[in-house]
Order: sequence, then structure tokens, then C-alpha cells
Amino acid sequence: MIKKTIFAKFKKLKKLISILSITCVTFLNVNASTIPGDDKKAKANKEREDTSCIVINDNNLNELEEETPDTSLILFPSHDLYASWDTIAAHPYNFNDAFKSDSVTITLTEEGDGGFVLPYKGGLTSLFGWRKYRPHYGTDIDLETGDQVVASFDGMVRVAKYYHGYGNCVIIRHKNGLETVYAHLSKILVESGQMVTAGSLVGLGGNTGHSYGSHLHFEIRYLGQALDTQDFIDFEKGELKSNYFTLRKCDVENKYDLRALHNRHRRDVGFARGNYKKGSFKGVKVHKVRSGDNLGRIAKRYGTTVKSLCRKNGIKPTSKLRLGQKLKV
Repeated sequence: MIKKTIFAKFKKLKKLISILSITCVTFLNVNASTIPGDDKKAKANKEREDTSCIVINDNNLNELEEETPDTSLILFPSHDLYASWDTIAAHPYNFNDAFKSDSVTITLTEEGDGGFVLPYKGGLTSLFGWRKYRPHYGTDIDLETGDQVVASFDGMVRVAKYYHGYGNCVIIRHKNGLETVYAHLSKILVESGQMVTAGSLVGLGGNTGHSYGSHLHFEIRYLGQALDTQDFIDFEKGELKSNYFTLRKCDVENKYDLRALHNRHRRDVGFARGNYKKGSFKGVKVHKVRSGDNLGRIAKRYGTTVKSLCRKNGIKPTSKLRLGQKLKV
């Protein structure tokens, strides 16, 4: 009887231990499946297997750059020559830093493009060089307010805005690296980023900015360096002197930059003074203004025009003449 009782209790205890063991194992399995961080690892593993998203790291960065080059500047003319496309500043470039070679030959027009067109066919009233107490980096072409001004070559408009002394101004960059400037306009008819062809209307002539009388201030620049437009263009014929222009660094130093302009001005002034004292330029007639003279009478006397007198002497048709003043005729 005692043995049966002990055996029965032992059997119950064994059953209890078995139940507890099963419960503990189940509990451990449940906890094991919800250990913090395991779901993140699983998600990470899943993301590693997902190839729809490329992760950039140090190992594949160079490879990606080679496969996807930056093409933003290719949209603009001469992208390989200029490091920027600035629509705010007129001349943000430093020629001495950018011009590394001793010389460059520039092809002005190519077969299939629009060729060359004078921006406006008119008399020249002021040339490239030194003017009074400051340099003059362009060529002034006589016109009336409202006259149509056109692009000289095919290109893309970089600047189209009012800009300080230029007044209303359009600057066009061309694929050969040149930039042309059209200043003092009364109205701008293009916008930055617009493609234009030679002869396309860019604006109307005017007298805005630092200007006295309606005219077009026209410049040709290369990497920001102003060049003499008469080295490119025969203004009387309205055509290019050559389809190729070679720019040498020594030409810039001796002819085009600020110091060269100043030195040339000093030589010209000395030459002029010496010849004025003799009463005439070598091979050039000089008229001494007398009482009753005006530009019309002087022009008629010498078989010339008022416009020609103004161009040769750097004056305007409305300029007042002084007694004793000497004019080239």
C-alpha cells in the first residue's frame, strides 16, 4: 500500500517535470525568434539581395564616375575652353591664367554655319585703343536709336541684361572660343541661353549706359581679353579680313592689354604733338578753324563728309569748334 502511494506520487512528479520542460523549451524558442536586432539583420540581408538600388561606396565610386560623366557644360559653346557659364558678370575670366599656350589659331567660320555678318553697317566713330584718360576696348559704330543690331556669328547668348557702363548689353559666346559684345542697346530682344545665328536680331541700337549719343559699342574677346575688331573685320567692305586669326601671347602683351594700350597712346600723343607743331600730319591735311567755320563748310571745302571729319577727329556732329582748333580732313 505504501509502495503504491509512493509510486503514484513519483509518476505525478515525473509528469509535472515533463510539462515544465516542454514549457521552458517553447518559451526559449519564442524568445529566440524575437531577439532585438535580429529583424534588422534579416532586413539588411534582404536589402543586400535587392539589386534595384545601387549603393555608392569607395569601391565603386570611381567606376560610377567613369560610367556617368558630367555633361552639364557640354550644352554650352567652347565648354572645353571655359570653366564656367556665367550669366551675371560680363567678363569673369582671367586671360593670363586661362591662356597657357604661346599662340592659338582661331577659325572664325566653318562650312555649314551662318558665316559672318556685320552687327550694324555704319561709320566708325571711335576705335579700339586709348580714349582721353581711359582705355576703349571696343569699336563704336554710328547708328540711330531703334536701328536693328544683329549677331556677328552663330552662338549662344550668355549675358542679356543691363550691365553698368555697357547699358543694355548682349554677350554671345561662339564655339571657337570668341565672345562678341553688343552694348548701349535701347532694347534687348534675346535672353541668356538662347541659340542665335549670324544675322539674327539681338537688340535695337540706343544710348544706354556710359554713352554720349546713339551708337553701338562692339567688342570681340577671347577668354576675357579684348581684341581689336579691326584685326578681324574690314568694316568698309563688311567682311572678314581672313577666316583664320592667330592670337599670340606676345601680341596681347604688346598690343591689346591695358599697359600696351597706354604705351601706344603715349607714342601716338607724342607723334601728334610733333606733327601739329609743323602744321600737318605726314600725308594728312590739317585745317585750322577760323571764324564762321562749321563742320559742314569744312567738309564741303575739302570734298569730304561731316561723318568722316567726326571719325578722324574723334568728335560729334554737334561738337562746338574752337578758333584755332586743328582738324584732320
